[in-house]
Amino acid sequence: MNPTRLLKFFESHQGRAEPLVLVTVYETEGSTYSKAGAQMLVDQNGVFRGMLSGGCLEGDLAIRAQQVLETGNAQTVTYNLGNDDELWGMGVGCDGLMRMLLQPLLPKDGYVPFAEIAEILRGHTATEVRIPVSGESFAELKILVEPPPQVLVLGAGLDAEPVVRFAAELGWRCTVVDHRQAYIDNGEFSAATLTLCLPADDLSEELELSRYDMAIVMSHHLVSDRSYLRQLAATQIAYIGLLGPKNRRDRLLGELGEAAANLGPRLFGPAGLNLGGRGPEPIALSIVAQMQQELYADSSSFG
Repeated sequence: MNPTRLLKFFESHQGRAEPLVLVTVYETEGSTYSKAGAQMLVDQNGVFRGMLSGGCLEGDLAIRAQQVLETGNAQTVTYNLGNDDELWGMGVGCDGLMRMLLQPLLPKDGYVPFAEIAEILRGHTATEVRIPVSGESFAELKILVEPPPQVLVLGAGLDAEPVVRFAAELGWRCTVVDHRQAYIDNGEFSAATLTLCLPADDLSEELELSRYDMAIVMSHHLVSDRSYLRQLAATQIAYIGLLGPKNRRDRLLGELGEAAANLGPRLFGPAGLNLGGRGPEPIALSIVAQMQQELYADSSSFG
């Protein structure tokens, strides 16, 4: 699920006072595409954002969503994908079971409960949301809502553009910073949440760095990169990437002196996984892939 797209979809319908249906996975068994807590939104025309089954069940969910809007009543549905040949005739090949809750989101009710979720997605702190479910075997559904990760892209050169694009595809919020106004003005950063032109030394004064989950230093300017690393060393940001070869990294760390020790294993330089290929796009892909790997190092999307 791309939380940023989900939020934009919600806000566009909210602005027009149009109803929606919130679909939430509340229980799974076996191998499933999504796990408990995954969500999608469906509008009155059957248009949806979010994917819960890889496209296998979304059509049926869109039909059920129309029923929810017509009756105004929530409903639950269980999909046993282990019997998908018999039930759906799709030959999906999954062996899991998914239980989902469909709830109407109505303007007159203030779009409860997604209005609260939207506020969390706009913020910076993961929060547990409790969704009361009347008439079901469970009295309350609890889901942990996590805001999209925030990425600090320090440098607005041509190679920063695909980094922002790929990160935005994952729903991440990117802030692009450069000390050169021409780079900001001429770069294609429409997918960024924020772009700023400011001296490298002013980074920690102008931005609340504690809000960022990851940072990539790629200004191609030694003085600026050294300043960025010095300020990032004083934060708790878990992933700090540095573009450039090892000898450049070692030079910068040597010039940082004692501050370099505070970077420790958080510094990834040269940044990126070894995926092969040359040019801005393959390098950007390798960087974002490494960020994704580190961001979810303690979890698994499979099984």
